[in-house]
Amino acid sequence: MKESKKNKRSSLHRFYLISPKQNLNSDALANKLLSLDHVEEVLLTDGDFGFIVKTRFSKGEEPGNLIRYIERHIGQSYGKVVSYYQYRK
Repeated sequence: MKESKKNKRSSLHRFYLISPKQNLNSDALANKLLSLDHVEEVLLTDGDFGFIVKTRFSKGEEPGNLIRYIERHIGQSYGKVVSYYQYRK
């Protein structure tokens, strides 16, 4: 049986790439990111050192400027958000 469109919630996913500072404690940054609202996953990239942060929002929940939100909560001592990609489901 197919789910009706009324019952299906649309969601917004954004994937952020964070460039951390050298000699950073990667566990501390990952835990700090995971503690943020709407963050679903944190992945440490292989090769070039970086973090990919997957966020998810239901329709209408998305904060106005998520890059500032993440940077404000992780602090400049950890690094900076360098890009994001957005997908809708």
